[in-house]
Amino acid sequence: MTSQYIKPASRFLARVSHYQADEALLHDGESLSHRQGFPPGSRGIMAAGAGEDAQQNWAVCGSLDVESGLLSQSLRFVEKLEDQFVCPCCTSVVINPHQTSCGHIFCLRCIKGLLENGSPAKCPRDSALIKSNEVFQDNCCKREILNLEIYCTNSPDCSYTGPLCRLQEHLKTCEFESIKCPNQGCTKTLHRQNLKEHSQNLCVHRIEPCPHCQQRYSLTQIKDHENTVCPEAKVPCPNKCTQIVQRYREKRAKVQIHEDAALNEHLLLILENNTQLEKQIHGLQQSMSLRQQELQDQKSAVSSLEGALQPLLQQVTKSDQLLSAVQRSLEEQRGQVSSIQLQLQQLSLDSAHPELAQLRGSLGTLSQQVSVIEGLNERLGVLEDRYLQHARLLDIHVDQLQRNEERFRELESTSYSGKLIWKIRDYQKRKEAASRGHAPPMFSSPFYTGRSGYKLSVRAHLNGDGTGRGTHLSLYVVLMRGDFDSLLRWPFRQTVTLTVLDQSPAHNHMSDSFLPDSASSSFARPVSDMNLASGFTRFVSHGNLEAPKNAAFVKDDTLFIKIKVDTSGLEDL
Repeated sequence: MTSQYIKPASRFLARVSHYQADEALLHDGESLSHRQGFPPGSRGIMAAGAGEDAQQNWAVCGSLDVESGLLSQSLRFVEKLEDQFVCPCCTSVVINPHQTSCGHIFCLRCIKGLLENGSPAKCPRDSALIKSNEVFQDNCCKREILNLEIYCTNSPDCSYTGPLCRLQEHLKTCEFESIKCPNQGCTKTLHRQNLKEHSQNLCVHRIEPCPHCQQRYSLTQIKDHENTVCPEAKVPCPNKCTQIVQRYREKRAKVQIHEDAALNEHLLLILENNTQLEKQIHGLQQSMSLRQQELQDQKSAVSSLEGALQPLLQQVTKSDQLLSAVQRSLEEQRGQVSSIQLQLQQLSLDSAHPELAQLRGSLGTLSQQVSVIEGLNERLGVLEDRYLQHARLLDIHVDQLQRNEERFRELESTSYSGKLIWKIRDYQKRKEAASRGHAPPMFSSPFYTGRSGYKLSVRAHLNGDGTGRGTHLSLYVVLMRGDFDSLLRWPFRQTVTLTVLDQSPAHNHMSDSFLPDSASSSFARPVSDMNLASGFTRFVSHGNLEAPKNAAFVKDDTLFIKIKVDTSGLEDL
């Protein structure tokens, strides 16, 4: 192909005469420029031919998919690219070439950008005015460009060279093309030649069969499948004996056979656990005695620290007063020094003045007094540091004392009889904090229906919960996970009675009971620290609780709540 700059006008006229013959095929003056995305009504960028003839030309020169794929590729030609194939706008190889009346060739998107800019379009080469109705697609140039020899975009790894129109087809089979791993969850990108080995043998997200049940899972999921749901996996006996049994989630009968056959061994394990628990209780009692002694010692230490702190506080107060007096004296001395300095300046003019020696002596005395005052300031700083150290030490002891008291109260209040009396102090303060949303619901200390029985707790909303918020006291019972749950009957079926105790001699207690719903998850065997709470949203109104007629439920800002579990029918293990 000759250079595009040789006789551009004659070349343009020849191609225009060709397209004028095809222009009659357009309907109602609608140009292909409208189909290409140009404004309606313009007779701009015309394709070479219309209808089926245009589609055939596209097939010969390469599809739109090829051109759209080339836009994202970095192209390197075997031979140096001729100037006629370089777009004047983007200075890259012309993609989908269109020629203007001045004979220059542009990319489709570049010429569209010039025409849609709003201002009159001018050619970057010769500043000639570009009109949309004089721009047409140059299929001849397009065929020449698509037949240029080009290197593979993956060179130098890939040594392929071929026509530009075959590049996309080659990349679909190129061994060095970068492809994302097809395994779900894997984000790695590899060359096509390494993809098969990675996806089938190396990828951590590849699909593999379970070694027990042969079902196929992702490699990252197989271990979790074996540990949780695989029906063929071997697991320890649920009663913690030494045998390993098959999980058989759908074959419970075989596990039952094992439990019946190993009944004696299981009973021995239970007896051993009970003996260990008795030793633990004994150890806890001894530990509680030691903690009580430590608490007394810490109380004595706090008392002694408070006694030692009082003299320091008094000394700091005196030091503050002394510092104030010293500061006032210092200000007075500074005033006197300033006055003397002024007098000295006046007397310096007359060195023989008889009062000069006397003034110099006064100045030395004042300097000594200032030194003494500065020493007192340093002493006061040391006293303040000692005071802060003792205050921090006292805060640490008070915090440790509070934590020990909470632990002792929890140990003292633990019950194994199925009954609990819960004492709530600072009722009004806690209720007001709950009404402002600054306090979570309150939980009692845990209690048990026996040494190896069910573990329960009480939850209270002093300002109410749900439909009782702001008007009633809400009380709930919570089943907690215990050490002996595997030996107990589930769901929990014992009747529960909640009582607000009357602290007056009349003992007009307010009680309510409920029988657990066996279908509710609140009374199933706990799988976490505690189940969902169940109870009374509106146990008693605040009016009847705080100002009853013949009772005193809240006295000295203290409320007592009693819970009783009916233990009849429960066996002692």
